[in-house]
Amino acid sequence: MALVLRGGLVWDGDSEQRRRADVVCDGARITSVTAAGSVRPGEGDDVLDLDGATVLPGLLDGHVHLVWDGSRDPADVVERDGEQLTVLRAVEHARAHLRQGVTTVVDLGSNWDVAITVARGIDAGYVAGPRVLAAGRTVVMTGGHDPFWGNMCDGADAVVRGVREQVYAGAGLIKTAATGGVYGRAVGEEVGASELSRDELTALATEAHRRGVKVAAHALGEEGIRNAVLAGVDVIEHGVFLTEDIVAAMRERGTVLCPTLAVYRSIAGGAAPGYAVEKAAEVVRAHQRGLRMALDAGVPVVAGTDAGSPGMPHPSLRRELACLREAGLAPVDVLRAATSRAADAFGIDAGRVRVGAPADLLVVDGDPLADPLLATTPRCVVRGGAIVD
Repeated sequence: MALVLRGGLVWDGDSEQRRRADVVCDGARITSVTAAGSVRPGEGDDVLDLDGATVLPGLLDGHVHLVWDGSRDPADVVERDGEQLTVLRAVEHARAHLRQGVTTVVDLGSNWDVAITVARGIDAGYVAGPRVLAAGRTVVMTGGHDPFWGNMCDGADAVVRGVREQVYAGAGLIKTAATGGVYGRAVGEEVGASELSRDELTALATEAHRRGVKVAAHALGEEGIRNAVLAGVDVIEHGVFLTEDIVAAMRERGTVLCPTLAVYRSIAGGAAPGYAVEKAAEVVRAHQRGLRMALDAGVPVVAGTDAGSPGMPHPSLRRELACLREAGLAPVDVLRAATSRAADAFGIDAGRVRVGAPADLLVVDGDPLADPLLATTPRCVVRGGAIVD
């Protein structure tokens, strides 16, 4: 039995405009995108008459933590609850994303590799949820950023081992930390402090790419961002303190920026413990300037929320898309940042409406090319060719 979305205005994930078309999903893939009115549904097919509503790709959030709950101190909640309760909570967080049209999430850090388990459970059909591209534990130096889910490795040989351990565990990408951060520990790290060295990051990226997976690096400070870019990291997460030479190198190498703007505004507003609030205030002041520099240089920008972090419940993509729009991205580029461009950045077959693509789709009222936030309030969500209840 096929699913036929008939008479909608289709945005394919790339182009500057919509076109009226019928979309047919047979199984988990799109099998036909043809002129509106051209499809003759077969007996038993499920038909949705859309009457001019917009069909677009399901959304992608390029930075989440399914184990965290968006509370003031989510790392403490995980420690208190333990592994088994955390798995259950992570499943519910994944479902929440799907219900609001986020059909793919990139999980960049989880205690006990929980996100890898959730990804497997969803793929096996045990639970409903978005596609989860999960890093599991992050490869960090001893005492590095977010040690509670760190695979601690020191030296080039050790980080190669760390990459292999995560890939063996089922990680779909590698997450590492090139600098300190805002939330995580009250003492022991600073935002601008460089952590894994350039040599270590180079060994990490080389091995990850040899194993066929991408690398995302937590990087806020100037030295750490530069090290990660020159080491061959694929996606810079946060990228706060950018400089002209760094953005030039990113442009030349095709390095992607996932700025996560909303989370630092949330923390600076008091959503986290005091030590993090103080750090976030400095970050917010520099963040907009760095993003503008990256956009002017033509660096690809994708949407990620850090959902689960303080003040960022699952899902929070609407807030991040609003921040990107406020930062100056055109509406169509805001949508691309959460669909096709994000899919390309993480090497995921998603983010487009075309024959052969995964049947992960949204139906929304109105024109999301005029107001991209409409995509976050879908009338209907399709995941793997089936309508989400």
